[in-house]
Amino acid sequence: MKKNTINSILFFVFMLCSLCITAQGALPSDDTFRLRNVATGQFLTTAAGSTQPVTMTNLAEEDISTHWTFVVSGAYYNIDSKSETGGTGILRTPGASGPGGPYVVVSTLKAPPAPDNDKTWTIYHNNTNDTYRFESRTAGRFMYVEVDGTVTHAVAADTDDRSNWELIPYIQTPVVIAPDEDTSTDLSCPASGEFENNSTRNVDIPNSVNVGTADDRTCYSDYSESDVNGKTWGVYNITDGSNHWDGSSLQPRIERSLPRSGETGVGSYARFMGTFRILEVGDAGSFSQNGSYIAQAKGKHTGGGGSPDPAICLYRAHPVYGIGINADKQVAFDIYAERILERGGEGSGREVVFLKRVDKNAEIDFELEVGFREDPNDTTKKIHYCDAVIGGEAFNWNIPDPERGLESGIRYGAYRVKGGRAQMRWANTTYQKVEIVDSGDDIPSGFYKLKNVATGKYLMSSGSTIIAGDTGEGADKEWQFVPAQATGFNYYNIDSQVRGIIRFTGVSDLISTNFTPPRADNDKMWTIIDNGDGSYSFETRNLGKYLYHAADNTMIHSANTDDRSKWILESTTLGVDDRDLKTASIKIYPNPAQDEFTIALQNINGIKSIEIYNILGKRVYQNIPKGNVLEVENAGFKTGVYLIKAFSDDNKVFHSKLVIK
Repeated sequence: MKKNTINSILFFVFMLCSLCITAQGALPSDDTFRLRNVATGQFLTTAAGSTQPVTMTNLAEEDISTHWTFVVSGAYYNIDSKSETGGTGILRTPGASGPGGPYVVVSTLKAPPAPDNDKTWTIYHNNTNDTYRFESRTAGRFMYVEVDGTVTHAVAADTDDRSNWELIPYIQTPVVIAPDEDTSTDLSCPASGEFENNSTRNVDIPNSVNVGTADDRTCYSDYSESDVNGKTWGVYNITDGSNHWDGSSLQPRIERSLPRSGETGVGSYARFMGTFRILEVGDAGSFSQNGSYIAQAKGKHTGGGGSPDPAICLYRAHPVYGIGINADKQVAFDIYAERILERGGEGSGREVVFLKRVDKNAEIDFELEVGFREDPNDTTKKIHYCDAVIGGEAFNWNIPDPERGLESGIRYGAYRVKGGRAQMRWANTTYQKVEIVDSGDDIPSGFYKLKNVATGKYLMSSGSTIIAGDTGEGADKEWQFVPAQATGFNYYNIDSQVRGIIRFTGVSDLISTNFTPPRADNDKMWTIIDNGDGSYSFETRNLGKYLYHAADNTMIHSANTDDRSKWILESTTLGVDDRDLKTASIKIYPNPAQDEFTIALQNINGIKSIEIYNILGKRVYQNIPKGNVLEVENAGFKTGVYLIKAFSDDNKVFHSKLVIK
């Protein structure tokens, strides 16, 4: 009686379980599925190649590497990847000595159906919670996600959710054509020439919603606007080969340029904000040639090299094509940052970094700020940064050689299409720039003797020639540095006390002239480079040649950058601290201070306001000085570091630090 009762109970449990869990034939369809692990929530993803372990990811639904089908193979199933690259075939379940490690599941290139023991699976369906388990044939091992993310086939109880999977059907929907999308198959410029705009590149419409000055270098379409989803969008359409301004030398574009932040002081920046939609980008058949730019950070630099107006970082959208009914259609776009690795770098001097994927026609908020901030590791240095926020994700990057940066700028729109067409849309665009004078890096005013680091000899004007003097005595060895009249550049004239400014010839000679400064002639402007070791170098504008004491004792301009190109500045002004000779500066004394301190302005005219900010950026003091000195008493500052800003009538900002102890 007892034995019969136990048998009855066991039979009942068996029948109950059989109603919940069934093997084989339980798949809802032969459609394409994504396999989501119950424990981790991630999706099974094919490997990059054959015999390599599969992985788990959170890739988007459209990513074909997460797509699988189940193909009947006798009494079992093959699990087949739908990927068109990498591990394109069915899954394999190796043993303890498998290529990816013991019992690690790997991809193959083998097509289904295949009866191989290590490539066939038994499928179990739990009707209660609609989950699945995949047993490697009948080996008692189930597809399993280990704690470290490795996918194995392991012995596991059906209650262990790392062996349980949800099948998410991949439902294809046709990609939607945007209301303002250009679907014309004719990508050529009209024979009528209506979009050539041969008289100007600044083609715009009255009162355009987008900020900035239009730069139109395409004959395919002019800038226009469209009303979509309650916003007014700027329309930027370009096609391959449509640049009629620069011919084949430059890519077509409709961009908007924004005024540069032309100062390099800490706190200077250019900031652009807007919302973009991407409908189409260029496709030339290879990664290096594909994609179109939506925005770029710009900025000239000292030292020469590369473009005269170089891009610092460009944001490039690459096409992502659909599958099935969306095959050969751009359904999404991968956004990359194309960053310089060196100032003036071309080709190998750049890197392309993946940022994120966005869907076609999705509204994506975009923010780009380019500017200068203090180096947190060294307060005597600064960082030239390029910070982007795309769809709420931050992608910050520090630009190399910040000491060589001269400005910060931004352009946006549609640029570059080496095959097909590019269509960008921009709305809600705003722009702001702040310019803070970096007075601490300026060459002091007054006359100097220039002593060569390598030879110890002095730069000397001798009539129309420039020679080396053994001593620093005499007015013919005294020079001053006068800012040249070159808008947007920090160039100087090097002026002799007894004659005129130095001219550099096209070969290597230096000539003393009778011209008085300032002069903006290309052959008389110099860039001054602080080498950071107490010496300076003087570059011929930005042409990569430097004031140089040659081995034959002549003075030339040369591409060599050894100690013969470096100079020590010896002030000829006696009894005056060189720090007091800055062209423009703020002095604070005492500093550190307690309850009282003095702010003294030097060579700054027309100050309309002095403001003091705490470390959180909150303004804690404001006053209008009656002269060049402001006494601050009993202001109640707490202990800490403060930033003092002086605002001039010409909208420049001068700054200094204050420490309250």
